[in-house]
Amino acid sequence: MDERKPCIFLVDDSIVNLNTGKAAMQHKYTVITIPSGEKLMLTLKKVKPDLILLDIEMPGMSGYDTIKALKSNPDTADIPVIFLTGKNELENELLGLSLGAVDYITKPFSHAILLKRVELHLLLQAQKNELREFNDNLLDMVDERVKEISALQNAIIVWAAEIIEFRDEETGQHIDRVQKYLEILLEAMQKTIQYTAELATWDIRAFLKSALLHDVGKIKIRDDILLKPSRLTEEEFAKMKLHSLYGRMLLESLEEKIPNQTFLDYAKILAYWHHERWDGTGYPDQLKGEEIPLQARMMAIVDVYDALVSNRPYKKAFSHEEAMQIIVEGRGSQFDQNLVDLFVDLSDKIQIVSEGMKNA
Repeated sequence: MDERKPCIFLVDDSIVNLNTGKAAMQHKYTVITIPSGEKLMLTLKKVKPDLILLDIEMPGMSGYDTIKALKSNPDTADIPVIFLTGKNELENELLGLSLGAVDYITKPFSHAILLKRVELHLLLQAQKNELREFNDNLLDMVDERVKEISALQNAIIVWAAEIIEFRDEETGQHIDRVQKYLEILLEAMQKTIQYTAELATWDIRAFLKSALLHDVGKIKIRDDILLKPSRLTEEEFAKMKLHSLYGRMLLESLEEKIPNQTFLDYAKILAYWHHERWDGTGYPDQLKGEEIPLQARMMAIVDVYDALVSNRPYKKAFSHEEAMQIIVEGRGSQFDQNLVDLFVDLSDKIQIVSEGMKNA
């Protein structure tokens, strides 16, 4: 099959110039002759050429008027235009180039020069098109890579969550509910002046993903402690508290293998500090008030709430109303008082999620 010939539009009001130009180029290109700027604009609605040879001095639309129209239309702006003119003044050439022409050929033109100029600019345009296609493909490749990384993150998080759930079925349901409570609380916080500025700096999707890993350190807690059907002794509780340290250690180990992952930054905060208390009596670092990262203060409330309304080996579930009352009683001592107030305002939404996910 023959290779497609590049299509050239030759626009000139002189029938002699149209015939001469077509004769010079038709052995190498498909040449369409057009007698005016107005007819060029009509023809462009049907055919898009690879290059336009455009006379400047024409009745009606001049070459300058025509190129302005071409460059103002996104569909034709990238077509290379070479001006043909009998004028040889420098200021005319500069004006043509400033309007977007790629070259300027003075009439009467040499056939050989005309062919060489056309060949040169078709080659340059082909290279520009290749570069544009390469950039488009590169963007697609980057987008695909981002999707792969996101899929990897999700796989890691789900994998870790499933390991926890394998040991304690209730824990697996717990982390799903806690993630949903956090989402509800976040939506409310984003509407307040107090938290808007800080939340604007967060990667919300990464934060919510990381919530699934807040209890990952429990992987290293012995079954006889983790699943004990009665209250822990003081010594056992001391060992249970180590799950926050273990969680951070496990996540730091993972970070060494896949660095620069935002969700791991959030996960370390949640895993390590979600048992800190507002009054400074929590663990592991006895942080107090706003020393505790906001992410961990949020998790502290939703984590305790879900533990209260859930059955545990050592206790029966509290009602939603009882759990909310306990959360309120911890306002300003165990929990951030402002977050407690927001959480209580969201009571109905929280209850719907709590009961709905338990019955699912």
